[in-house]
Amino acid sequence: MVLIGLYAFPGIRVNWPSAFGLKWVLVKDVLYGFINFQLFYLLAFGWLPVPVEKKQYAKAALGMVLLVLGFAVIKYAVGYFFFPDQVLMGMVPLIGQPKVYLSFAAYLPLALKTGMGVALLAYGYCLFLQWRNTDPADRQLASMVAQTHARYERMQHGSRQLLHHLQLLTPILENEQQRETEGTKAILLLSDLLRYMLYDKALENEYVGIKKEVVHFEKYVQLRGLLIATPQLHLRIAGEENSGMIPPLRLQQLTEEVLQSTTEPEVSITLSMEKDALMLSLQAGTAPCVSHKIKWHE
Repeated sequence: MVLIGLYAFPGIRVNWPSAFGLKWVLVKDVLYGFINFQLFYLLAFGWLPVPVEKKQYAKAALGMVLLVLGFAVIKYAVGYFFFPDQVLMGMVPLIGQPKVYLSFAAYLPLALKTGMGVALLAYGYCLFLQWRNTDPADRQLASMVAQTHARYERMQHGSRQLLHHLQLLTPILENEQQRETEGTKAILLLSDLLRYMLYDKALENEYVGIKKEVVHFEKYVQLRGLLIATPQLHLRIAGEENSGMIPPLRLQQLTEEVLQSTTEPEVSITLSMEKDALMLSLQAGTAPCVSHKIKWHE
């Protein structure tokens, strides 16, 4: 009620000398503000807590819509029976002209617009209360679970890549002419990438230094170029080295997605060190350039 009073006070002060204006403010701002507050209170503390806690979002949304519709009927009824001039009159008529009032169908969109705004505010407040009342240990555990899941996804993606590269390495090792040159180099590159993905402590964190990530990305590009003849890969690194950090293995994942979907004979890969981000650009022949902007994490 204090908030309603603060909201309506400027209008009350301005319209204090006018009986019509004062009644307008008291009805539109105070009375209907109170009705909207009741809707907010009913949603935030009566209806939403249980379905939100149980993650029954469809049930929560359905209840919100029904309550908003119900309060729209209440607002129209209050205006129709008690304050038609302040609530339902479309425009102030000219002298001698009859008053024109809004029908329920015409008033409903206005009431729904306000009601849905109140409902969204109540939903956000309910989520805030749920988060605030959650035990800090539970929040920390949830954060750790999310980080572990992200690491698992990265490791799974990296392992699939390495397994695929290992399968491609077999024909090279069986060829005596390639074994001493391409085979040896590919084994060394594959070993370095495997060591980085499985044993490097940096990958246990959410972010890794850009210098280390770029070094291993270069090895990934070299390895892929040795094992897969088409497309030919051309890597260019532009800009000065940065001390920022990015998600580990992100460059490899984004590049692999493009390479697996292209049939072009050549692909140009450009890493641009910008002020606030790392720009990865992949140009496959005449196809449109695919760019990804990875924000630095300090």
